[in-house]
Amino acid sequence: MRITFLGHQGWQVENNKGRSFLLDPILEEIGNGAARLPVWPQRRLDFAKMAHIEAVIISHEHADHFSLETLNALPKRCPVYVSDLASFAMLSAIQDLGFLVQRFKPLETFAINGIKITALPALYNKLEPDVYALLLQDDSDASFLTAIDTVAHPDIFGWLAQHCPQRTLDNLTNNFVEPRQPLVNDANAHTKSRAAVAANMLEFVQQFQPRRAVVSGQGWCFKNERAKFNHSFFSVNNDWLTDTARTLAPHVEWLKGVPGMRFELKGQDLKVDTANVMTMYESADRTFDADSVREAEPFGPWSGEHAIDATRLGKVQSFLRDDYGHIVGSYSPKLIEALYYLKFQATNGLSPTLSVILRNGDASYIYEFDYGLMLFHDVTATAKQPAVAGLEIWASDLELLIGAQEESFMIYESAVRTWSYMPGFVEPAALVECFMWFTPRFRPKETLEFYRAQSAALQAKQK
Repeated sequence: MRITFLGHQGWQVENNKGRSFLLDPILEEIGNGAARLPVWPQRRLDFAKMAHIEAVIISHEHADHFSLETLNALPKRCPVYVSDLASFAMLSAIQDLGFLVQRFKPLETFAINGIKITALPALYNKLEPDVYALLLQDDSDASFLTAIDTVAHPDIFGWLAQHCPQRTLDNLTNNFVEPRQPLVNDANAHTKSRAAVAANMLEFVQQFQPRRAVVSGQGWCFKNERAKFNHSFFSVNNDWLTDTARTLAPHVEWLKGVPGMRFELKGQDLKVDTANVMTMYESADRTFDADSVREAEPFGPWSGEHAIDATRLGKVQSFLRDDYGHIVGSYSPKLIEALYYLKFQATNGLSPTLSVILRNGDASYIYEFDYGLMLFHDVTATAKQPAVAGLEIWASDLELLIGAQEESFMIYESAVRTWSYMPGFVEPAALVECFMWFTPRFRPKETLEFYRAQSAALQAKQK
């Protein structure tokens, strides 16, 4: 089989009869929501130049894997394979575009164009609960393993030892993104992150014992007013990771994935050349600069709107007062448990609760969580002391999340300020649970409504 790297985590897989399928292709821009992020290096896939496309696999619903724009550009005769954990919204949106959707399960092998595909379960990840690793095998005993965004479950190593102990090629995904918060707090945060990523790479080598590994991931950039993010998000880039891997694990043959790189696998043999399946453009500068977050406003709104009008603001505030407390209480178990124990601790003058600061223009509105009533109360005029933990978000960004119009973790990583003055009781990582309800798994109807609006706009533009 021949496998062509399409950039980021996308692949084209071709059999020896000139028929292929795609895994997580991204046409030109990442995102289904309010923002579109160009792929990096910047390019556009040319499906007409690819071997006959028979099917598509979408590994999971995150915007750097699932793209309505990309699917809309593909022939509708192709079945689309998704995991059995895919949300109702994603599955229905793909069907609405005219595709037949097939669901696959872990440890049950299926085949496309004679190539066997087995989904391998991973450790549970609440941020990506719908993704499996994938093992591809052909009749020549060639094999390709991509972990995508997973951390493998320990049982999988035993399964691989029995069914495919030595792969022709493995894929190490560089899935690391440096949120702005650590860089704002610590100019040396990126050096700690590099150490953590190197440790993860060594664990990958120890567990999977690859002969060869190709590094992928981190294949997007920012544009326009968000271009400043290019110099902070990619502190652990693929160049650095590949060079580090070659130094720390020299017994593995390391390859840095470059869009268009094609691997021909036959048994344990590998040949590498280039496929002409995309148009390349001039790419944005992503040179890392630790000082890029040293600015007066490091957490500007993701939406680009610093202020919304009174009517829209009123709806966002009503959501905070009437609904958000019950949402946090229902979808944030670790955070709720932490707040419970906080009630019995000395808080040194801090308010022993969770706070949400809503920003709109030059104004800030403070809401505190009532643990018993599961409600947020507006304490803007009466707050005497800061809360132990909390988050600060722009009204326009929260409006996007309420309307299921953006992937929540894009906003969380880029435009939300969080704090925990007592991390021994409220871990900063627990605050991400405040955004779980905004994900498609928990809001399928609202998300599907938005997907359908985006699909309609794409089809109208195409006509």
